[in-house]
Amino acid sequence: MVKCCTLVHLAHAKLMTTYYPLHKLRKIKGLEKAKYVDPYAGSKGNSIRYLSVAPRTNDLKVNGVDNLFCAGEKSGLFVGHTEAIVTGSLAGHNAVRLSMGMHLLILPSSLAIGDIISYANEKSTTREGRKQRFTFAGSDYFKRMKELGLYTTDKSEILNRIKKLNLNDIFAQKLL
Repeated sequence: MVKCCTLVHLAHAKLMTTYYPLHKLRKIKGLEKAKYVDPYAGSKGNSIRYLSVAPRTNDLKVNGVDNLFCAGEKSGLFVGHTEAIVTGSLAGHNAVRLSMGMHLLILPSSLAIGDIISYANEKSTTREGRKQRFTFAGSDYFKRMKELGLYTTDKSEILNRIKKLNLNDIFAQKLL
């Protein structure tokens, strides 16, 4: 049996985790031994961020480790909850795919999510790129989204892009 691990760094969103009862979480198959861990300065709340990024592929698999995926700030100096959610969703999805012997999903760069993942990965190979932070809400990446025509608030346009790529409800599909 293959065991996979997904590392998600959600910055201060982790404060919400302790409000979800651990005994309920442990009722979910596969999470029977789940625990909450606060890595911030021994749970004192001091935030030390961006000390390391895991070198990874665009499917969020950590280079050199057969069964480890990363997300959030650990996967590319991403800033924000949205970035952590989308990378965490993909990393978790791919961890399941790996455990089932399926090919891993790489989101295409014709979607903002796929583009930010591959763009941050590309930038992480340069000294200057490792000084940047990537977010959908501002900075250089927001300008890039607009230049590439990826930025829109039109839900139907986004849905059409996803449908054209045959990725509609991709994370909701049951994997066999």
